[in-house]
Amino acid sequence: MGKTLIAYYSRRGENYVNGSIRNLKLGNTEVVAQKIKALLPDADMFQIDTTYEYSKSYMTCIEEAKQELHDQARPEVKNPLESIDEYDTIILGYPNDHHSLLHQRRIGYGQ
Repeated sequence: MGKTLIAYYSRRGENYVNGSIRNLKLGNTEVVAQKIKALLPDADMFQIDTTYEYSKSYMTCIEEAKQELHDQARPEVKNPLESIDEYDTIILGYPNDHHSLLHQRRIGYGQ
């Protein structure tokens, strides 16, 4: 079996969960990435993070994400992977910001 990468972007802290805003120790996407890792223990994991620090307020962060979507922004990734060439399979997890692929574009692998 080939090499697998689980790359994910996830928001900790204030998040929308089941109809209300809650403070989460782990972000929703991070929880899913960990569950996938449990099923694929040999897979590598990479947490995507940006150099831009988003607001800790969930509602403010949503407005920041809307503006990024409007501006077609691609915030710089903190500690990006040098290459993904060694991977046969890449599982990419990211929040669904306004029904877009914003986070896929954010890491530059969706081009």
